[in-house]
Amino acid sequence: MAIPRVFLASLARSSARPPPSLAFTRAMSSFASNKPRWTPNNYPAAPRLDHFDTYKSASRGEVKVHDPYRWLEEPGKQTDDWVTAQVEHTNAYLHKNQDRDRLRSEVRQNWDYAKFSSPSLKRDNRWYWYYNSGLKAQSIVYRSTTSELPNFEKEDGPGGEVFFDPNLLSNDGTAALATTAFSHSGEYFAYGVSLSGSDFFTIYVRPTSAPFPHPEHDGTNTLDQDGRLPDEIRYVKFSGITWTHDSKGFFYQRYPTRVEHGDATEDKAGTETLEDKHAMLYYHRIGTPQSEDVLVIQDEENPTYMWSTGISEEDGRYLELYISKDTSRTNQLWVTDLTQNEIGPNMKWDKLVDEFESEYNVVANDGPKFYLYTNKDAPKYRVVTLDTSLPAGERKLVDFIPEDSDALLSGISPVNERNFVVVYSRNVKDELHIYSPTGKHLKRILQDHVGSISVTAKRKQSWFFVQYSGFTNPGVVGKYEFAASEKYDGAGEWNVLRAVKLKGLVPDEFVAEQVWYESKDGTKVPMFIVRHKSVKQDGTAPAIQYGYGGFSISINPSFSPSILTFIKAYGAVYAVPNIRGGAEFGEEWHLAGTREKKINVFDDFIAATQYLVKHKYVAPGKVAINGASNGGLLIAACIHRAPEGTFGAAVAEVGVMDMLRFTKFTIGKAWTSDYGNPEDPTDFDFIYPYSPVHNVPKDKKLPPTILLTADHDDRVVPLHSFKYAAALQHDAAGNPDPLLIRVDKKSGHGSGKSTEKRIEEATDKWGFVAQSMGLTWKDEAPASTDTVNATSEAPVAEKQEGALSEAQAKETKESVPKPETPTYFQRVLSLLYSVIGYFLPKAAAAPAGGR
Repeated sequence: MAIPRVFLASLARSSARPPPSLAFTRAMSSFASNKPRWTPNNYPAAPRLDHFDTYKSASRGEVKVHDPYRWLEEPGKQTDDWVTAQVEHTNAYLHKNQDRDRLRSEVRQNWDYAKFSSPSLKRDNRWYWYYNSGLKAQSIVYRSTTSELPNFEKEDGPGGEVFFDPNLLSNDGTAALATTAFSHSGEYFAYGVSLSGSDFFTIYVRPTSAPFPHPEHDGTNTLDQDGRLPDEIRYVKFSGITWTHDSKGFFYQRYPTRVEHGDATEDKAGTETLEDKHAMLYYHRIGTPQSEDVLVIQDEENPTYMWSTGISEEDGRYLELYISKDTSRTNQLWVTDLTQNEIGPNMKWDKLVDEFESEYNVVANDGPKFYLYTNKDAPKYRVVTLDTSLPAGERKLVDFIPEDSDALLSGISPVNERNFVVVYSRNVKDELHIYSPTGKHLKRILQDHVGSISVTAKRKQSWFFVQYSGFTNPGVVGKYEFAASEKYDGAGEWNVLRAVKLKGLVPDEFVAEQVWYESKDGTKVPMFIVRHKSVKQDGTAPAIQYGYGGFSISINPSFSPSILTFIKAYGAVYAVPNIRGGAEFGEEWHLAGTREKKINVFDDFIAATQYLVKHKYVAPGKVAINGASNGGLLIAACIHRAPEGTFGAAVAEVGVMDMLRFTKFTIGKAWTSDYGNPEDPTDFDFIYPYSPVHNVPKDKKLPPTILLTADHDDRVVPLHSFKYAAALQHDAAGNPDPLLIRVDKKSGHGSGKSTEKRIEEATDKWGFVAQSMGLTWKDEAPASTDTVNATSEAPVAEKQEGALSEAQAKETKESVPKPETPTYFQRVLSLLYSVIGYFLPKAAAAPAGGR
């Protein structure tokens, strides 16, 4: 879409107005050559049922809601035929893109660089890490051949030897590692295998003395891997693997048996929509069948409760039990002494927190004294201690690291026996600090780096690894080694262990900045803006704007080869507004975008686009918006809510689109903490008005829109996108621009997606943006006189709309992505709703093998 037609018509009618500026003319001419003709009213047929549901409204009493596409919730021939027709219809459009092959080739070339994680030393005295040479479907687990860590600066390639290659589990790269954990002794490696992106996975166990592939492997790709033990643990979902320190077994969460899943090797899990209820915590002993596993806890009266566990790292004595009822930042926390209790349903629990009022996560313990990471009376989080040797009525939370009112405490890990390494996020930029055994601040590490940081540390080790990356920094792994001292004063040495080396893209060609803008209600919101140096701030550039805005998930900058390929090729801008609903500024920022305040999220996102246009970062009507999962809902709501012509295109991935029925499917009921419950009369009144399926505007021109979903998505099930696509194509059938849906096969919500599938998906969605907005490929980017951000680590201007303090306007450096921090919610609840790692690719994987 070019400049809004209504605007162009008004220009033509008014001879009194001055002619368009040179910038306006240049913008128009650059958006002309790649836009194919589109014929409205030509969508595949979708029968409409005369089906109505009755809901209770606090303000209107009973409300009958038409649900004409209820049949798309059911699998069967009618739904399959509709999906097939939609796939053919969408492909027919996408294949008209004259840049399609070129874009795919460029994305693949720029994706082809080595990616790796921080290493981790296990008790078999080997180092383990993930490595992908570039285009492998899945990253491979490598390990050192001795107790020494390879010198990665001197050795080309992965270093070490292959320990586990998941690419040999399937012929098409759709079998992936969902979770891994080494036993405390280092003798065993437990790993969960997910097929086709399903959240369900099966746990297997193998000795670390039996790498895969085995030297005598016959080359066959199969789930029946050489050398693994006969243990097969099924129906596991939203679970980690927690080994007891005797290495005899582990705890895990599973759901009731589902006959429809067939055998573990059959690719059937992930296509059903049944509610996820009656989760159970079990203990599995190595060498025994799953039928003999020991039930630890279940709650028939609360079927939506979920269970997560931890083992005290220092002594292995305490089992930590985390209980959640939804995706809110609250949980119960119980502990039990494993030396005093036999594992099973009769364990005696010390219920440290027995209500859902805040989040609590065990950081470490000194005997019965526990260090807890919590948002109790601290929306930006703090660390407290709790002495469990005292009677329950005498226990108090004592500040260890108090809340910082200006920064979010986003992660903490014990290290070097008695020190702590802490990550703060200040204005969406991470800081790395070392604290003393008494909670005193000692020093800040990497002061010259401004960006997101991920730490890998263990209490008994005198070092920790740091992984950091950003919009123009594909990844660096560094190591901090503490000096030998009993003072625990933080003294030590920092060295870069490994840095990603790109083959295609040149990071120094791109610049980034952070700006602040006002939302509709006056709230100041930060936004990152990335562009090629050749792109001028003159109101002529197109843009991709990404957002999420929910579930206390922060959207930090991350390196994306496909995004950088696109913005360089088409002279575009990439914008990431940190809208409310996320965790960027703590729990208050999150809650300001939930329930009846969800509308703030949409207004923040729309205001970001308006800021980009007003300040001439982009051309009017040339901002393509993109979001996934909760962000898919964001995109749909915004194209309905924003003034006509605000957006140039929309890409909504795996979105929650039927807000009146999301609680009926898989894990959807857990999302009521953010969305509200449509079956509650009060909540219905603020949910129904923005539910995408029910609110397609009939008298408004919508931007070119494509929905993305997948057949094995058992988190946000594809029926959401099916129903919304059918509604769009019926209620806006005459829209002058396409309203399409892309349905991937053998893929899920995003996790475990192979490299090739990611490349094809990027080609389709960014190709759709380019062709539907008529963008022209820039064959040769002209040299720029812009000197801001001359390198990937150069300062970037921090700008704000309106009057600013000097502190607010100070220069910063480019922010970089922050992978998940090891809190309770990263162990369990992030599996329910987090899509960040799936849709904004990180520079490297997480450290291999959990604890």
